Order: sequence, then structure tokens, then C-alpha cells
Amino acid sequence: MLLSKGLNGFGLQELATKLNIKKSSLFHHYPSKLAIALELYRYYQSSFTEWATLHEHLTPEKQILSYGQKLTSWICEKERVCPVGALSLEWTLVDAKLKKEIKGLHDLHREWLTQLFKKIHKKSGLRLSVNEAVLTTMGLIQGSIQLARIHGDTELVNKNLKSHLKCIKEKS
Repeated sequence: MLLSKGLNGFGLQELATKLNIKKSSLFHHYPSKLAIALELYRYYQSSFTEWATLHEHLTPEKQILSYGQKLTSWICEKERVCPVGALSLEWTLVDAKLKKEIKGLHDLHREWLTQLFKKIHKKSGLRLSVNEAVLTTMGLIQGSIQLARIHGDTELVNKNLKSHLKCIKEKS
């Protein structure tokens, strides 16, 4: 619900009903909607770390492509929005503790991509700085996911990522 309606777009009673539990049961485990959101973003962080560890054996390029495929599947096929972008429209209303967890998720992805692009740069060189490669890749993925959703073409993300990786590597 958070990823489809935003934090202020649903109530705890609606969530309890969807989960087929009593609202009091929610409050037994989580004292507020903020506590649920904090736990959710911590879960996203640990899930990403586990996913990245499972894919460490791949080349950096294949890890990036697999990342794009995973995000596309998770966002487009399950009709969600990006967890980092989900609350961007409400950013000024988001509690500071939650902002810290959202930024933590973003920073985790960014640092992971930074390490991959450092490896690519060391192996074959980049036409951009590592930081520029990271930021353009993150932007390309987000924009491509939106286009994939609009056009019903989930392969668009992978096509764009392959082209991007090819273009930013220095010619050997």
C-alpha cells in the first residue's frame, strides 16, 4: 500500500483489513504507521544486500543488467513504484527517521553501483567519471522503468541498460 498509495494515502484500518487481521493486532507489533514504514525500508535494505550477495559471482555488467531486470520485475510486473521514489511527492511531509531509511536504501544502491563501475573502469575504462556513470545509470533505470510500464515493454529497461553500458565504456 505504501508503494502504491504513499504513506498518507492509506490508513491502518485499511491495512489491517487487507491483511485480514484486527487493527489492534497491527498496533501490538507496530505502534504507528511510521514504525511500519521504517521496518519496511529496513527490510528493503536487507533484501537488496542479500540479492547483491547472491549475484557477486557475475561480471559487473551482468550484475547491473540483472539489477535492472529485478527492478523491472518487482516494479512493473507487480504494479508497484520504486521504494525510493514512492514518497518523493510527500518528501516534505516525511518524518526525519523515515527519510534517513529511504536515503539509506538509495545510498546502498548507489554504493553498490559505484563499486561495480570502479571495477568496470579498472578493467576497460569509462567515458564518464564513476560518479557520473552511477547517476546516469540510476536515472536511466528509473526512466526506463516508467517507459516500460507505459509501453508495456519490460525488455525496454534491459535494452536501454545494454546500450548505456556499451556507450559509456571506453573503446579498447
